[in-house]
Amino acid sequence: MKDFFISYTSSDEKYAKWIAELLEKNGYTTIIQAWDFRPGDNFVSKINEALTSCKKMIIVLSENYMKSNWCQAEWTSKIADQIKNGTSTIIPIIIRPVRLNGSLLEPISHINIIDVPQAQAETKILNGILNEVPRKADGYPHPYNIEHNIIDIDYYVHKNEIVYIKTCTSTVLADGYNCIHNRITWFPDETVTVAPLTPGTEIEWLNLRDTNRNFNVRFDHNLEKGKIVTFKFKAVLSNHHQHFENFFSTQVITPLRSLRVHLTLDDASVTQVFTQKIANSPMNIRTEQPKVSPYSAPYHWNIENPELNFEYKIYW
Repeated sequence: MKDFFISYTSSDEKYAKWIAELLEKNGYTTIIQAWDFRPGDNFVSKINEALTSCKKMIIVLSENYMKSNWCQAEWTSKIADQIKNGTSTIIPIIIRPVRLNGSLLEPISHINIIDVPQAQAETKILNGILNEVPRKADGYPHPYNIEHNIIDIDYYVHKNEIVYIKTCTSTVLADGYNCIHNRITWFPDETVTVAPLTPGTEIEWLNLRDTNRNFNVRFDHNLEKGKIVTFKFKAVLSNHHQHFENFFSTQVITPLRSLRVHLTLDDASVTQVFTQKIANSPMNIRTEQPKVSPYSAPYHWNIENPELNFEYKIYW
């Protein structure tokens, strides 16, 4: 007895042959019309033989499949056996959007590979056809998708604008996403523009109701767990008053090993700067007194293992 009979309609033959090849490369046996039905064969007899001589039936499921009378005859016969014997013998693999409302296939668990990259689709199929789900977790469910190893921020303060360049080197903690959240503190009378400086990335603005400008740095590919990624972007803040608040702050909202801030002021009258750690609370509780340092351009401020949910402030 063979493992799988692959049922499909002619418009989906390429998918059917790809699935058959994938299964056979991984040690399974299949029956598929494109390879096993020869000119002159009795089609009805061959279908019946395939249905009775295979342990399970894979359906290459699409809207065209549901419209085919021949395909409907194949799967309804197999469903009858499934109900009679109390076994799971049908595995639908959805390759294109399909409406199953009211169909006998609707309650059957399926494998969905619509718009899924090939490697991921192969994994989903090979895992989905197993009689038992592997009893293995994907690792510790990190509350964060990423850990920043180093965040390097350069501030250039001019009379009518601030240029802000941020470089992040980070470790990916979880698979399956392709963007990293960022935000910039701003004031309502300021204009903020952000541009990516890393090839393969773009800026996606987020409409979140808080006092910051929130955005994602979106990659053109999914990030892989365990990989180190580096991205860089440039922001420009400007206003028509030609006046800015005399401080910057960085709030740590994601695990971070090292924060490095570099400040260059276009103002010869500044001779000292202050740094301070502030708790993240409605009252902005000051957890340490301001530390004063002489200023020379550029001024460097390094913080190792900064605490989560604390704000680090530099002003002059």
